[in-house]
Amino acid sequence: MNTDSRTKNSLRNLVTGIGSNILLIVIRFACRTVLINTLGSAYLGINGLFSDILSMLSLTELGLDVAMNYKLYKPLAENDMPRIRALMKFYRAAYLVVGSVILLLGLCLIPFLPALIKDYDSITALGLSPVLIFLLFLSQSASSYLFFAFRNAILRANQEEYILSVVGFLSQFVLNIAQIVTLVLFKNFTAYVALSIVFSILSNFAISLIATKKYPDAFKKSDDRLSLAEIKDLFKDLGGAFIYKINYTVLRSTDNLIISSFIGLTVVGFYSNYLLLFTTITIILDRFFGAFRASLGNLYAKENLEKRYAFFEICNLISYFLYGTAGVGVAVCTDELLTAWVGENYVIAQPLALMMGVQLVMFGVKLGLDQIRYVTGTYRKMWYRPIISITINLVVSLVMVNVIGIYGVVLGTLCADIFADFLIDPFVINKHCLENYKPVFRYYAKQFTYMALLVLVGMLDYFICSHFVVGLGWISVIVHIIICGLSVPLVFLLVFHRTRECQRLIQLAKTFLRIK
Repeated sequence: MNTDSRTKNSLRNLVTGIGSNILLIVIRFACRTVLINTLGSAYLGINGLFSDILSMLSLTELGLDVAMNYKLYKPLAENDMPRIRALMKFYRAAYLVVGSVILLLGLCLIPFLPALIKDYDSITALGLSPVLIFLLFLSQSASSYLFFAFRNAILRANQEEYILSVVGFLSQFVLNIAQIVTLVLFKNFTAYVALSIVFSILSNFAISLIATKKYPDAFKKSDDRLSLAEIKDLFKDLGGAFIYKINYTVLRSTDNLIISSFIGLTVVGFYSNYLLLFTTITIILDRFFGAFRASLGNLYAKENLEKRYAFFEICNLISYFLYGTAGVGVAVCTDELLTAWVGENYVIAQPLALMMGVQLVMFGVKLGLDQIRYVTGTYRKMWYRPIISITINLVVSLVMVNVIGIYGVVLGTLCADIFADFLIDPFVINKHCLENYKPVFRYYAKQFTYMALLVLVGMLDYFICSHFVVGLGWISVIVHIIICGLSVPLVFLLVFHRTRECQRLIQLAKTFLRIK
């Protein structure tokens, strides 16, 4: 694929990804609203808890998607079809194994469900079978690996994520409409969950048809296969990627398990609304980075170290423009938004929203580093960092949940983000990916400057939103979101517009949008 085609695909990925996700936000929040109004908060807790249990089981994927996308970059660029066929054949076999293992582990987990759910009897009291609900969630998770899912790798690696975005949007949109109708007419949670299985299979099938039509040679029967040495090398990369997968899952998917075990399902339901907002924002903003991921991989394969480092600085600045803005907005506006949406009874008092906002900023800070780790595939050289992160998260969460409740659980994730990811990752990335091109203290100096400015803007936004346009429901929510959405990028542009990375970012944006 030539440079112009990659640029066009990057723009398609960005536009379709953001557009589809914005539309999905509306329908997902509508579906969540109907679920709350028809069944109640307890069902939110059940939905969030079982989803997170299955997220833990998805660890059996071993980071396969990350490693395979990295391995496909070069053969796709060189149109090496025998190599592509061999990789896709291996990918297919690996996904069948993963799906089977998830199914088996899930079945083995059933006897332990009462220990994982403090309010296990309350689920039965609602007229639900916890085992049946869990089996439905398990079937959905396993089916996503067993049915055609491996074929999306070639689209993702070749920078055609806009196709996945369109198919995913259509599938999710129709699913949510069907779930809303089911809730309104039948108030049946079992049917609500079962619909997800059907649409998961249909979505994977549609993507499979598209991938096969676009790349028929990649899926033809042949004798092409990876050598034993290549498989061993791939599994070495998988080992490193697996540790990072564990880290991400522990940080993002154990909160509900701990809250359910120590506090109860009702609080899980309340917290799930905050997580829905957090996840929705990260998915949308990740599109900005994801749209350029394959281009970044191409850059690292062809350009010199100076240009690689320049791109790294740009990624870091972008993360503050995007996630800094979102973090301030979450900290300032979340409680007001939830009050307008589902009522003040579903709001968890501050500082939860503030902690979620800081967590979102940390998530963005790490993203620039993660992009480089992703495209260079240097997981095995950094295996120890996720272990530190996991340890901090679990220790702090399990200790502090008994002291300050749900805030202690979120604090565990936040401490892991700050002490392991924010402080350790820059050293590792600078050494293994950027060859110590610039002193690492240069990175930290910029980080603390960005952070300090972000805190000042956040405090100013909080003051403004607390004293102006207050008590007008959705009107004040929208006004306050606009204030937060404009203040951070405008202040950052005003302060840093003369810096080299900001000028490069502006130039990159102009070049990116100048499509023939």
